[in-house]
Amino acid sequence: MKLIKLKLGSFRNLKNLELEPGEKFNVFYGNNGQGKTNLLESIYLLATMKSFKQAKNAELIAFGADFALIKGVVERDRVRREISLLLEKQGKKAKVDAKLATRVDDFFGNLNVVVFTPEEISMVRGGPDLRRRYLDRAVFTCDLDYLKAYHDYAKILKNRNALLKINETFGMEVWTEQLIQAALSVIERRKAYLAEIGKLLQGFYTQISGNDEEVRISYRLHGVDDEAFQADPAKALATAIKDHAAEERRRCSTAIGPHRDDLYFGLDGRSTRHFASQGQQRSFVLALKMAEIEYITRTFEAPPVLLLDDMTSELDRERNSNLMEFLNKREMQVFITTTSLDNVSHQGMHNYRTFRIKEGTVLN
Repeated sequence: MKLIKLKLGSFRNLKNLELEPGEKFNVFYGNNGQGKTNLLESIYLLATMKSFKQAKNAELIAFGADFALIKGVVERDRVRREISLLLEKQGKKAKVDAKLATRVDDFFGNLNVVVFTPEEISMVRGGPDLRRRYLDRAVFTCDLDYLKAYHDYAKILKNRNALLKINETFGMEVWTEQLIQAALSVIERRKAYLAEIGKLLQGFYTQISGNDEEVRISYRLHGVDDEAFQADPAKALATAIKDHAAEERRRCSTAIGPHRDDLYFGLDGRSTRHFASQGQQRSFVLALKMAEIEYITRTFEAPPVLLLDDMTSELDRERNSNLMEFLNKREMQVFITTTSLDNVSHQGMHNYRTFRIKEGTVLN
């Protein structure tokens, strides 16, 4: 799976451009604020219709423009297709081979991407929202039905919260029942993904760190008894919601559900957040991304495109070297941003092209 051509129009601060990236490593360098991350964001949008920076549509459109256009030619299984995304302030329109994509399956899956940003490292130390955001992105890449399940849950959650805000009890029971069923669909898909990733994580961590520390990743239900959930998931959620009724009235929002759940990252039986060194935390996240790449490759029988933003900001030289060794062995396309080519000259990359970005313009 590769991106053969990329065309941007009125996207953020990037000038209208046409780009033909190389088939292996593509390094975009330049000072901060020139548009390097924006370019990676455009590729991520082309694959997922979402921004990995959680940006709204209006923020993606260049100042003074009415819309932005992202268009790409992608190749998968030796078949080339043109996919495009029109960004307007009120929404997005996706096309495949110049035809409007009316179903999710028509658009998604033409280009699979994995993004690795400095935020990925901070999710170990940060709050649960960062870990949930990572998990949702990762699950969706491998399970296209997850997007619908997540959106269904979000709609029900919004309606239930609306009743809580006005202290309305009429209809609450119906919305709670719907919330539980939608929540189970989201949780089931999240857990299934983590079970597969967990099988791969240990090997990659050992490869990176060079030691035999035991690593673990697992799903943590917020406010729900784990044993009760294993016995009867729906009943366990219903009980937890009932037990947190007073908190919900006080907060005017739903207290139980996937929007409050978290991930546990463990190292030798202890939380990486509280007990791991910075080096161990970095090794854990790097192993997690490697496992994600490997799982996508096995699922689709083709490697994803990797977007590696600001590669020198969080990973030291040794871990960068480990990552490059991993990538060199795979027939996958990689897009890298950095402030200087000096940062990547010693990384041992094979078959790479460089592009300089200055004031929103890409220079070969």
